[in-house]
Amino acid sequence: MSALVINNLSRNFGGLQAVSNVSLAVKAGERRLMIGPNGAGKTTLFNMLSGALAASGGSVVLFDRDITRLPAYARARMGLARTFQITNLFRASPFWKTYF
Repeated sequence: MSALVINNLSRNFGGLQAVSNVSLAVKAGERRLMIGPNGAGKTTLFNMLSGALAASGGSVVLFDRDITRLPAYARARMGLARTFQITNLFRASPFWKTYF
């Protein structure tokens, strides 16, 4: 059984197609890597997976449950969420001292 299945996921911004028919299956415990140049659609794909951005087409299935239309908070409760490129997440970090 796959933990995450992406079927023909797409996202359009007006006439611009940022992500086109991406399909992928990830088994429980398996890790995958997304690489590509700037503007390739990597962030858009992750935003659609996490629910931060709605897909224009296709589906996202998590442990046999279609989550394509669920909001980000519901996906996070199911264990699917994203992080951002801020790597210093703890109060002892220089980032915390600078901004908080």
